[in-house]
Amino acid sequence: MSRLLRTTLTALALALSLVPASAQVVINEIMYHPPDDREELQWIELHNPGSQPVNLAGWALVKGVRFTFTNALSLPPHGFVVITRDRGAFITHYPTPTPALVVGDFAGQLSHGGERIELANPQKTVVDAVEYDDEPPWPTSPDGMSSSLERRLPSAPAVDASHWAPSPLPPTEGAAGTPGQSNAAFTTNLPPVLRSLRFTATPTASPQPTEIVADLSDPDGIERCTLFYRVLPLRGPSDDRRTPPPSVEEIAVAMSRTSGNAQQGTFTATLPAQPEGHLVRFRLEASDRAGSHALLPHPHDARPTWSFLSSAPPHSGAIPHAWLTQHGPAERPGQSIRNMDWSGRRSRRATTAGEPSRGDATLVYITPGSADVRLFDHIRITPRQAGWKVRLQKDQLLDGMSTINVLFEYQPRFVLSEHLAFETYRLAGVPTPLSGHWRTWYNGRPVGYHLFVEQPNSSFLRRVQRDPDGDLFKLIWYGGDLIGQHEKKNNPESGHAQLVETVEALNQTPGAKRWTEIERRFRVAEFVNYYAVSMLIQNWDGFFNNYFLYRSPGSDGTWEIIPWDEDKTWGDYDGASSQYDWYSMPLTYGMAGDKPKMKLSERFRGQTGPHGGQMWWRQPGWFSGPLLADPEFRKRFKTRLKELLESEFTPAKMEPLIARLERDLEPEIRYRAETVTGERREEPGADQASPSTSNDAPRNTAATANAMARFHRHIDSFRRQVQNRREFLLQELANERTP
Repeated sequence: MSRLLRTTLTALALALSLVPASAQVVINEIMYHPPDDREELQWIELHNPGSQPVNLAGWALVKGVRFTFTNALSLPPHGFVVITRDRGAFITHYPTPTPALVVGDFAGQLSHGGERIELANPQKTVVDAVEYDDEPPWPTSPDGMSSSLERRLPSAPAVDASHWAPSPLPPTEGAAGTPGQSNAAFTTNLPPVLRSLRFTATPTASPQPTEIVADLSDPDGIERCTLFYRVLPLRGPSDDRRTPPPSVEEIAVAMSRTSGNAQQGTFTATLPAQPEGHLVRFRLEASDRAGSHALLPHPHDARPTWSFLSSAPPHSGAIPHAWLTQHGPAERPGQSIRNMDWSGRRSRRATTAGEPSRGDATLVYITPGSADVRLFDHIRITPRQAGWKVRLQKDQLLDGMSTINVLFEYQPRFVLSEHLAFETYRLAGVPTPLSGHWRTWYNGRPVGYHLFVEQPNSSFLRRVQRDPDGDLFKLIWYGGDLIGQHEKKNNPESGHAQLVETVEALNQTPGAKRWTEIERRFRVAEFVNYYAVSMLIQNWDGFFNNYFLYRSPGSDGTWEIIPWDEDKTWGDYDGASSQYDWYSMPLTYGMAGDKPKMKLSERFRGQTGPHGGQMWWRQPGWFSGPLLADPEFRKRFKTRLKELLESEFTPAKMEPLIARLERDLEPEIRYRAETVTGERREEPGADQASPSTSNDAPRNTAATANAMARFHRHIDSFRRQVQNRREFLLQELANERTP
């Protein structure tokens, strides 16, 4: 049975089961998933569409969440009352509605994935109910994208998804909606309903006409249906076009009724073939004989048009191709940017007003060696340091990823070492962001191979089978104290209390009792694996910095650690040799009691790092310090490290990963050197020849040779790192006595 048929049958069954009441009150608007998972801002609005006041004493929400009006409250004709999960938080966020008609708090929490809500009168008769969902045919904008779910016509059955619409999206992300006032989507007569839409969404090898077929229904009779479309270039010619072209005007096409009757019918239009690599966006306008009209998709939707790609060139390379196109004005970074000097002082800070609630950008993703071309439209592409942050919509993910960092930092080595580090964490079973490489275009301009890294967020947590309702923190070293260094990424209402309490327990619990606390509070195997791999790859920055923390929900939730920002690994650190021949980060690194070590001559020459000692030395972290110093945890850490040295971190196991990296990216090094202009040199002393325009063949040849030589030096250094680092650690383990 199709989803649409099940929804229709449910609506009919509920409509027949509801007992009419002389005092009619309806569920009128729902905020079930506020942005940033701010569950305290959930609310449900009730509406009295009648001509007489209703005393709400004894009325109740009895399913989904629970709330009973215990006191007399008169809901006037055409009036509204908002039932909140947290009345104080609601009034702070929504200061406009009359506080007297805002009540709370309801018990429970509205599901982000959809559930049934029932409203009962004082006789305990269910007089209205809705079973909303976060997937089509229900609107998707209310699912964490700032919109609420608005009822279009109070007298129409609430269980029909077509009777609901998203509220207007605000300019920037934040819980919006129209609580306490008439819905923006309110109408006195429902417009035509789109029952299904069919068109060719998979681009062919050569441009073809596209037939679009729409099935519509309306009890008043369908007057007409018009299709509006525009064509936008995605991948321009090799003219180094750095700004997107202006959007063309919409073209209107009258759709022909090809079957059906006055109340329901099939309408068809055929769009002409478009040039290769162009995006077609289209929408419909349908009118009925009573004068109502509908724009489809709804203009408040997160995707206000349907989209398809005209055609895409064949792709037979080793890594995916990614076309990033910003159609409107480029977004600005929506978070603080801090540049730090070695002392940790902030030298610059810039902020913006907030993140846009809807994007106007496109990602085209082409899988190598196949005809798999995937289109992600109406997404957000935000500039970030050394690249972009690509934010997809929650109902259309790329391999489970909703937010993807696309990077090429100032040293080409980072694009290699970071991915290889993540690969090593994955070998050890650590929950790790997805990573890899794309050949990338931005606004039609080739920018060469880039590293992509999945952003740890709720989608990541679902992909690694963790509860997304848990707390997620990002460690930032310059934050000052414990709270300042752990940026809360979700659940802002719960704050840092569990984090503070855990660190206090680690540091204040004596002796053997501390291991009991560690077992109770931590997923020990995950932390052991993380620190063992960090030791293997000399992740000198990852014991006190550069990771995410996750705590599963509930009073008995446990902590995990997620690797992040793995660029300076594999023998690299601030001030490392250009040969990356450092193999000797000690086995005590990161644990409480580890001391900086330096030769007197080095101190005399002022070669100390920002934390004292060698340039690579860092103080133990909030968690690595006490955990690695605990005798039982350290025993497990050393046991696991030895296992990995014998089973995974061996030349036999690591060589296929390194060889694949070399094989897949070798053509990309050449392509970038020959195509991309303005590449920065990697390090002092490196050859300064850079790629140039295609009419400068000698310089292009020199740039390609230099880039290829540098690439192979890095690859060879990874091989040496496996061999020499492994030998060093095996010797350290043999020499160190178990505490």
